[in-house]
Amino acid sequence: MEFLELEVEEFRKFLNEHPLRTFIQTPEMAKVREKFGYRPYYVGVKKEGKIVAATMMGSRKTHFGYLEFYAPRGILIDYEDLELLSFFTQEIKKFIKKRHGYVFRIDPYYITRQKDIDGKVVAGGVNHEVGVANLLKVGYRKSKQVYQQFPLLFSMDLNGNEESIFASFKTLTKRMIKKASQLPISIREAEYDELSLVQELIEETGKRKHFHGRDLSYYQELYKNFYPRGEVQFLLGELDLQAYQKNLNDNLTKLRQELESAKKDSLKEELTSRIAKEEMLLEESKTMTFNDRGKVILSAGVFLLYSKELVYLFGGNKKEYMFLGSSYWMQWTMIRYGLEHGFTKYNFYGITSPTKEDGVYTFKRGFNGYVEELIGDYELPVSSYYYLENWIRKQKSR
Repeated sequence: MEFLELEVEEFRKFLNEHPLRTFIQTPEMAKVREKFGYRPYYVGVKKEGKIVAATMMGSRKTHFGYLEFYAPRGILIDYEDLELLSFFTQEIKKFIKKRHGYVFRIDPYYITRQKDIDGKVVAGGVNHEVGVANLLKVGYRKSKQVYQQFPLLFSMDLNGNEESIFASFKTLTKRMIKKASQLPISIREAEYDELSLVQELIEETGKRKHFHGRDLSYYQELYKNFYPRGEVQFLLGELDLQAYQKNLNDNLTKLRQELESAKKDSLKEELTSRIAKEEMLLEESKTMTFNDRGKVILSAGVFLLYSKELVYLFGGNKKEYMFLGSSYWMQWTMIRYGLEHGFTKYNFYGITSPTKEDGVYTFKRGFNGYVEELIGDYELPVSSYYYLENWIRKQKSR
């Protein structure tokens, strides 16, 4: 076996065919990360001229000139092949040490054990305990903290048709989708100069839901690198205010006519209540902020489309307009897009925990699916500075 640096395109070919492939390992993501201080490398192992393991990784300076190396969602390898994993590990240590590195961090796109919608282990399902044990055998250490990527994801398989998938959704989710479908809400792609709208909505929601978004430059880099390849969509959900108000007025006219002809007291009470609700919505609509096209921005989403996986990377919405269901309508729009374009997996991306306390999980759970608990963060010590750096961190945390 031979360890070596790879050409970008030969790495891409290997990545595209690997079962652990993810957009986070792509050369495009390497370019995004390079703008934020990571120097990219592509390394791998060849056996009889064929790549059998590889990773994209980046390095950046820390204290005293030392470099930390990080392979986001790497390594692309068979973790149950102990011989291959051991060889890769020995060689990557040499590679990093020559470049004044002190640690190699990984957080593989590799689940622990197969789990269901509630995060409970599926009996007889996929079990990667051997791969995890092998990592520890060859010198990796389980990190005590999450470095950059979510260890918990929520996903669904796109293996049915629109009718069967919609039928699997929870009651609230179906109700909100149906509600949004009856309103003048449209989902469209944002232009490059509208990315600030996307960023602002995600940031606002992040503060509310306790997750971290990114600054505008990050979204701009995603756009520059993935959009030309058709692998990213920045979406906005917007309401046609004039059409919405017309719908409300039409509904009020109809309800008032029904009230005039109603004879039963129970029906009169029901109609009076519905009229009051419609009148309240009409008054509230007069306070909505709209743009020069008469549209009210309700929600935003960032979606990565790589290989057969469609990833809901970031999302945001205006709290005061959530009752309109735009976020649900956006998800359903993209799920149908995934079905139409041959995607086999819809990844709702990160959750904090599979419990009702996590509002993000509760929203995503409504679309049915399953929890993916990845093996988490591991780090490979490369030099003695690794231990000094850990000691310094402990002292600071006291």
